[in-house]
Amino acid sequence: MAGLMRWTTPLVWALLLVAFAACCVFSGEWFTTVRINSAIRARNVEELKPLPTDDRVRYAAGWDLERAQHFDDAVALFTEVRATTDPTLAATAWFALGNVYFESAIKASRDSMHEGPSESAEFDLARDAYRAALRMDPELHGARYNLELLERLAPARPGEGWRRNTDPISIQPDRHNGWTTIQESAKRGLP
Repeated sequence: MAGLMRWTTPLVWALLLVAFAACCVFSGEWFTTVRINSAIRARNVEELKPLPTDDRVRYAAGWDLERAQHFDDAVALFTEVRATTDPTLAATAWFALGNVYFESAIKASRDSMHEGPSESAEFDLARDAYRAALRMDPELHGARYNLELLERLAPARPGEGWRRNTDPISIQPDRHNGWTTIQESAKRGLP
């Protein structure tokens, strides 16, 4: 019993020192995270200069800048993040980049509404970004939905057919000829 007590006390002190060191390291990271989050919320990108090398922080800053409609700064940050080695974050950055281009194209088309619908370059950039996101992550349902929405809302481009697109990520139109599509069956009417 005396031998056990002799080894227990230094072991307890060593564990306490390791726990204290871990608390100091994690509290420093926590304070850094709080500072970065407050700068992002205040939309003070200058306070973040230089931005941390963590791509998730750059993505969060870009996301917040997009919400504040600072599209140029958001595009710059999402463009940096899309080159990351994490494929999920890269696909999400492509998706967010498509959202920025799509939103700025909608805003530009609303501003030029009196001149008639016009195709802007942002619609094409948004299409390309959504397709790139879907190539990286085919299960990214938001990108597929926004690509289909973009195809429906974007002004028609004259002279371009649906079948000319060689990209495998495309939305094919639902063609109706005015006739109903009833399957032939022996069961007709109520039973």
